Formats: sequence, structure tokens, C-alpha cells
Amino acid sequence: MTTVESITLAIAVLGAVLGVINTWVGLSKEKVKLIVTPKHAIPVGGAPEHLEFCVEVVNLSAFPVTVSEVGVFYRGTDKRSVIPNPITSDGKPFPRRLESRSGVTLYSEKPRPLVNGKRMKCAFAKTDCGVVVKGNSPAFRQIANEI
Repeated sequence: MTTVESITLAIAVLGAVLGVINTWVGLSKEKVKLIVTPKHAIPVGGAPEHLEFCVEVVNLSAFPVTVSEVGVFYRGTDKRSVIPNPITSDGKPFPRRLESRSGVTLYSEKPRPLVNGKRMKCAFAKTDCGVVVKGNSPAFRQIANEI
């Protein structure tokens, strides 16, 4: 193999690798990416005392996403508990359209830790397009183990 053929082969391989990387990045940009973090809520000031649980949802997608449901899943079952009318951190109505790189915290009462003898497994957020993203945290594990 001559030097010119070796250089041509190296450039062709580099082009193929860059093409695969470009395709992967393009497909990745089309995915819904949310971070769901359940937390303790500590009511202070004039906040209602019954709001002791919150779920933070952050949109890391390259496009806006509408979050239509937030709640918890239970272990070993398909049962879930949806927060019906969460109070948002900015006072805007729910369901929420989250722009890219924005987020919202949704406050509610603590969910029931047991349903039919099953403990809470994780929190979730569901989008209008049907994507469900789950999230967990040390605070959620503490809430789930309270009885």
C-alpha cells in the first residue's frame, strides 16, 4: 500500500467515524430528557402546613416539553399515585410547559407510603407525548420508609 492510499484510507475511516458520531448526536437531540427529583418540603412563613412533599422536574431536552402528570409508583405492581392538583413553585397552573433548560417544583401532601401493602418505589413525571421518567433520592427513600 502506497502512502497516498494509506492517507486516503485514513481519511475515509475518519469520515465514517464522524458520520456515525453525527448520527448518534442527532438522534440524541430528539429524545425527551427530564430529571425528576423527589424531595422533602418544609413549610415556612405562610406556606400551608400540609405541603410536605415536592417533586422537582427539570427539562434537559433541546425542545420544550409539557409535563402533564407527577406522582409515585409502588413496588411490585403497576399501581401509581398521581398528585391531582400540585402547587407549583412559581404559582403558574399545572400541567406545565417547560422550556429547554427550565424546571419547576411541584408541592403536595405526602403520598401514602403503602398501597395494598406495597411501598413507594420512585417518583415519576409523565409528558403529554407519553414519556414517563422516574426519579429517586435519599429524601424519597426516607419518606417511603415512614409508616
